Amino acid sequence: MTETVCYRHPDRPAGVRCQRCDRPICPACMNSASVGFQCPNCFNEGVRSVPRTRTSLGGIQRGGSQQVVTYTLLALNVLVFIAVRTGSPQLLSDLVMVPVLTESEPWRLLTSAFTHVQFFHIFSNLFMLWQLGPPLEQMLGRLRFTVLYLLSALGGSVAVWFLSAPGGATLGASGAVLGLVGALLVISRARGQDITWIIMYVAVTAFLSFAIPNVSWQGHLGGFVVGAAVAWIYLQLSNHRRNKQAA
Repeated sequence: MTETVCYRHPDRPAGVRCQRCDRPICPACMNSASVGFQCPNCFNEGVRSVPRTRTSLGGIQRGGSQQVVTYTLLALNVLVFIAVRTGSPQLLSDLVMVPVLTESEPWRLLTSAFTHVQFFHIFSNLFMLWQLGPPLEQMLGRLRFTVLYLLSALGGSVAVWFLSAPGGATLGASGAVLGLVGALLVISRARGQDITWIIMYVAVTAFLSFAIPNVSWQGHLGGFVVGAAVAWIYLQLSNHRRNKQAA
């Protein structure tokens, strides 16, 4: 009796058949689908066939979960938190933002935005990310939301680089989160929505940034300004696209 082999790997025995093309595939070629398994070719064709829609601010959104970037960012922050708490002190030293080291170690501009030590610190930042991330990701689309978050994080770190003491260490996602707040403020204001709670949140954050020792007002300011600026650019691009379509 002839053994059935994988159509992509003739040297490997086939475990199942693709649900779409019915060709035999080995375990390495099995992609889990809604029903059974599919070969890589059919699976990729299925992904490409998922309709793409424009978000309210001109981004592109595929089907499926509309909070995948938010959840990924939450997971990354938690994983780094666990690694820092359980790893060697050197790991923390390599990740935090230290202005005097930034020119030779530029990765600190971004890694510091995913690094936390205290539980309350990570909880407060991730709580706001969990609150603000999904609606912004839905409005902007995954790519634009990712760009917004990362640029806000970098904006906060750059502000720390130029405005903080050269030897001081800064860490946390506060700059990125304040960037989301700034973006939501600009977008809500442009749409004529109530922004009272956003103004109150910014005011309280600004007060605490100066009232509590060792809180980086530089990172908060940099992230907020960059996030607001990125959102303004997105609005201009969206308006330009709509005007072009109406012409």
